[in-house]
Parts: sequence; C-alpha cells; structure tokens
Amino acid sequence: SFRQSSERKMKHYTHKNAIGLLASLLAVSLIVSALRQRRLSAGPPRRAPSIRVGFVGNSFTYYNDLPGLLSRATGLACDACTRGGASLASLLRDGGDGTGLAAVRFAKAAIARARGGGPKAVAEAAEAARVAADATTDVPPARDLRAFLGDVQRDVVVVQDFSRGPIKNRDEGVSALQQLAPLLREARVVVFYSTWAYDNALTRADEDLRDTTKMARGLAEGYEEYARALQDAGVETIAIAPVGAAFELVRAEDEALWRSLFARDGYHPSPVGTYLAARVLHETIATALGRVAEITWDQNVPEDSDLADLADAARRACEPRPASSMGML
Repeated sequence: SFRQSSERKMKHYTHKNAIGLLASLLAVSLIVSALRQRRLSAGPPRRAPSIRVGFVGNSFTYYNDLPGLLSRATGLACDACTRGGASLASLLRDGGDGTGLAAVRFAKAAIARARGGGPKAVAEAAEAARVAADATTDVPPARDLRAFLGDVQRDVVVVQDFSRGPIKNRDEGVSALQQLAPLLREARVVVFYSTWAYDNALTRADEDLRDTTKMARGLAEGYEEYARALQDAGVETIAIAPVGAAFELVRAEDEALWRSLFARDGYHPSPVGTYLAARVLHETIATALGRVAEITWDQNVPEDSDLADLADAARRACEPRPASSMGML
C-alpha cells in the first residue's frame, strides 16, 4: 500500500457577545488546567519557509487548525481549501474557505457546544478560540478548488475526502480525483490524508460503520484505490499518510488514550487527535520529498508523555510494510 494571530481581527465574529464569551472562556482557570498537560503550541513559525503544502479537505482538516499546527512545528508553508462536511466532489462543485475562516467557524461551533457542557467541552472551546485568534481571515471565502490548486505552485497537496466517503461513495471520490488530476500533477507529491474510524461509543454512525476495525480497514482500502486512480490519471508521485492506522495502533495499546483523540462527538479530532494527524503527515511529507533530515518537528515533547506515545505511534504507522505491493511512486 502507499505510505504516506496583537490578536488578529476576527471579522467574522459579528456579535460582541461572541467575543466576550471567547475572552471569558480563556480566563477560566479550569480551562487552563485542562489544557496544561496537552498544549500543542509549537512556537512561532520559522522564517521564509521554502516548502509549500496545500490542504484540500473538510472539518477533519480545519478542526484545531491542522495546517497551522503542522506549519508552526515544521516550518512548512501551509494553506487550505476546506468546508465542513465536504467531500472531494462537493469541494470541486462548491469550493471552500481558507484555514482562517475555517478556524473561526470551528470556534463558533465549539463555543455553542460548550454552553451547558462539562470541562471537556469548555476546554475544547478555549482551544478553538486560541486557534481562531491566531488565524488569518483576510482571504476570500468560497474559493474555487480549481483556482486554489492552480494559483500557486505547491510542493505538496494533501487530499482528504469526507470521513466515510472512501467507503460509501468511493466511485464519486475517484471521479473527482480524475477531474482534478491535471492540477494535482503540478505538485511534486500528492499525499492522501487517510482518516480514522469513529469512536462508536459516542457516534450515531450507520450500522455498517459501527465495527471500528472494519471501518478502519475500509477507509484504508478506499484511499489506496484513490491513489491507484490518481496514478492511472498520470500523477507520478503519491503517498498515503496513514493517520487512521496510527489511531488504530493507539487503540490497540491504550484505549483511554485513543478515546482522548476524539472530540465529544466521536467523529472529529480533539487537539491531541489533530496532533497525531500532524505527526503522521510530517513523517509522510518529509519521507515523500526525500528531506527527512531537513523537515524536522521542532517541538519539545516530554519523554514518557502521551504526546511522546503519539509521536511514536505516528512513526510506527509510517514504517514501510514488507507486504506492500505498490509502495510510494
């Protein structure tokens, strides 16, 4: 198989009470305590990043600002075209927003969930507020996906479909990729962001998705088929970032840690879930570009911590499989 914002003006907060709620959330000591052990800030971005990475996806990408986390930790220059609930086909049809607008949208949703919620919901809202305050929102909304892919030369394009699309709507995903292939060929590497099976103790997923192992396998197989289709369409260098496989490694070894990877809905990633995804993407991108020694994760991770365990799971998920018949092209 294939491997692998002083605060900025938040123009899209139109009501003062929303800003006030953000400030209140950030002031609550409970939140500080909840986030202290799992703070994911990686410090300021490096100067003059030379490797450009574009993300195409939905809320699994913009929750907790995955592109921003990866950029701050590695120096990669990341931007995105995302929309909540989008599949590749609907992004192709309707377009998406940049990372800043998506982060603000995420913050609004998290604040709404925090009303009447417990410590975890409040902590999620505080993290969402921090991400939104750091985000750049001065990009046009509803960017056309073809224009996004064609407006600048990128080294890497990271592609993510709807969370169950590779299982339930695989033909639709293949068709969208075939239409995007002429633009994707312009990137040095196309990376498929292979996502995870749901935490079905929390979700209301369809009956045929409630077997976690089976869903994880189906997603992996779907992304492999996507990769083959893109290869057949003339894209030369493709890798799969096995984020779902990393989730499964964690589940097998520490179920409590695995459950901590999810937001309260059991679908979306928590901040640590996004951290794990970023670590897998880092490993995959650095390897695919042949720049492992140069593209490093510049964030101190305490030994014997959950984050260290997640970093190790990411590394192991990205190890080449001896039974691989296709590899990275």
